[in-house]
Amino acid sequence: MDVEDSSRYKILTIDDEAYIRQSIRTYLEDCEFTVFEAENGKKGIEVFDREHPDLVLLDLRMPEMDGLQVLEALRDKAPDIPLVVASGTGNISAVVEALHLGAWDYILKPIEDLNVLYHSVQKCLKESRLKKENQQYQERLEELVIERTRELKKSEERYKAIFEYTGTAAIIIEPDDSISMVNSKFAELAGMARQDIVDKKKWVDFVSPGDIQVMRNYFEARVNLKTANFAPMQYEIKFTGNNGEEKFVYVSLGAIPGTDKAVVSLLDVTEKKKAEQRWRSLENQLKKAQKMEAIGTLAGGIAHDLNNILSPILGYADMIMRSSDPSTTVFQRSEKIQKAALRAADLVSQVLTFNRRNEEEKRIVRIHPVLKEVIKLLRGSIPSTITIVDKIDRNCRSVEADPTQIHQVIMNLCTNAYHAMEEKGGILTVGLNEIILSPSDIVAYASPECRPGTYLALEVSDTGCGMTEDIMERMFDPYFSTKEEGKGTGLGLATVYGIVKSCKGIIRVKSKVNQGTCFMVLLPVAGDENTAEKGEIHGKSQNAGSGERILVVDDDKDIALMCQEGLETLGYQVTSFFSSLEALDFFKREGHCIDLVVTDQTMPGKTGFDLAKEILSIRKDVPIILCSGYAGAVSKGKIEEAGIDSFIMKPVTVEALSKKIQQLLK
Repeated sequence: MDVEDSSRYKILTIDDEAYIRQSIRTYLEDCEFTVFEAENGKKGIEVFDREHPDLVLLDLRMPEMDGLQVLEALRDKAPDIPLVVASGTGNISAVVEALHLGAWDYILKPIEDLNVLYHSVQKCLKESRLKKENQQYQERLEELVIERTRELKKSEERYKAIFEYTGTAAIIIEPDDSISMVNSKFAELAGMARQDIVDKKKWVDFVSPGDIQVMRNYFEARVNLKTANFAPMQYEIKFTGNNGEEKFVYVSLGAIPGTDKAVVSLLDVTEKKKAEQRWRSLENQLKKAQKMEAIGTLAGGIAHDLNNILSPILGYADMIMRSSDPSTTVFQRSEKIQKAALRAADLVSQVLTFNRRNEEEKRIVRIHPVLKEVIKLLRGSIPSTITIVDKIDRNCRSVEADPTQIHQVIMNLCTNAYHAMEEKGGILTVGLNEIILSPSDIVAYASPECRPGTYLALEVSDTGCGMTEDIMERMFDPYFSTKEEGKGTGLGLATVYGIVKSCKGIIRVKSKVNQGTCFMVLLPVAGDENTAEKGEIHGKSQNAGSGERILVVDDDKDIALMCQEGLETLGYQVTSFFSSLEALDFFKREGHCIDLVVTDQTMPGKTGFDLAKEILSIRKDVPIILCSGYAGAVSKGKIEEAGIDSFIMKPVTVEALSKKIQQLLK
């Protein structure tokens, strides 16, 4: 079948051989086609863009830009234009690739029978024409379908489009509260099939009881009163689906004009509400963290000043006690001053808990003063319906622990006991005594990591609500709490457990529902270290000097003079300075005679770290003790970097300072 009116078709032939182009052109023009030529692929594309041919006949092997590249470029430009490739018999693989790239047909070269060319051109042009006609028919058919669909939509229920395509859950409510129509979104929200809702359920079945009256009030205002404004009114309610789970939804209620019906759309905002709650929780945590950071900064500054104040108090009280007979009133009064100052120092240490980043090093500590402090705090804060019973043995020996952590353990246990009796009152008993655990006791306690020996038994018991077995199994789990929101984080007992284990101790619990709970914490006694503590107060100094020359540097004049006087009474030769710069000048001149340096950290001019570095650059072998009223800015890394031998936290007694000096001068 011939293509009608060949003269209306334009054909572009691209070939690098002129005689082939000429023969093809002559033949096709005889067939009344309009023919254009190009000698290579690049020019062929230029002619294509200029003349817009109806068919392209191209060779595969051409210089500059081969036929495959041209084919790919033309396919992207005009995918509906027929592309016919000509290839030699030895280039079949290229022909296959050309067909994959979108060629409509191919002709083997040399073309011995030009009728083959004519037939291929006819076929491709016919296919192109039919494809265009089919596309036009398809477009027209689509237009007709759209037009018919538009007409059908006009005849369908108008509410269906609203219900199905609004993007929110929607229902129509009848005057008797029944639901006469639902969309798929509402069925999904309710967790039910449409047929189980329509004409079988009322809107009250999906609204939380507390919000039913709210909905009725809105119905009365918007539907029954026939207000002139038919715009929906939006508010929030709790929606209850088939599974009983409550969800937060925004409800838009509108009256349907001319009827007694109402249309209601619901937007699920549960995740939005949860996100807001999470955001508020994060905000609260940030506020708490910022508050604690501010308190920590304030505590650090106060602690530094208080420790500097307490240092001379402790030092002079210590000197008075050493120079007085223990039976005299002067000694006894000085001893009370020393105890009060030590208690104040411990209190400052507790305040510094707010600003600690790392766990303190454990030291020898007596527990009963901490217990007394906690009981004193509790008496002023718990209700009078709770009686505190003190069963503390004041003669118990010391343990090796962090005093702040021991305070935390006692406070957590006592707070839990208080909460257990908060409603009905009861008796809170705090006890402390020494017990001896045998190997069989260790096995009975199921604590093989602990050793037999003497332990301090700390008991905190209450007569409160007690605990069930399942709660006791989980009580040490982090974030597990039986307290209502705002009264506990679930970290208290987990922290207690971790602290006791770090001290190589044991924790045991006994509890009965409605009868009370008893926590027993067993901590190993720290040998005879407590004897040394007592010796610091009452015994004759075992750390006296032998004429060693000590350089003391502190910008607080009272502290420097106290250290000088106290160390001199112990047999040292002391030179003191109130300026780090003056002390450095002195050391440059007389440093060869100095046996040890005691320096404060926070000083104008040069800090203790800087002074230590300067001194060690002059003499590498001189021992240096760094003192500070605030440990927040002092780290082990900084101390080692500066080459400092020892760090002592203020306030410090002259006896303790002398003991450290003797250790470094050995």
